[in-house]
Amino acid sequence: MDAMIRLYAQYKDTLEKKSMGFNMSAWDEKLLKYGVMFESQMMDLSVNIPLEKALDNGWKILSQCFEKQETGLKSELIEKFWPAK
Repeated sequence: MDAMIRLYAQYKDTLEKKSMGFNMSAWDEKLLKYGVMFESQMMDLSVNIPLEKALDNGWKILSQCFEKQETGLKSELIEKFWPAK
């Protein structure tokens, strides 16, 4: 979950860059996609799911937005929890 929050913080920084008119890199675009999905599926107050389901959703969001190596997560965690496509 720490990595998910770290990426969300990067998303917030990217939103600020975008609002100031900076050019968006491919990484910024990934963060923007991730942030929108993370907010709507994890942080929205209407989302009321058990912790295990929330973690599963978090892994799914990560896999839809990033390559495994881009997340900064340990290889052991990725091997154990990264969703199969």
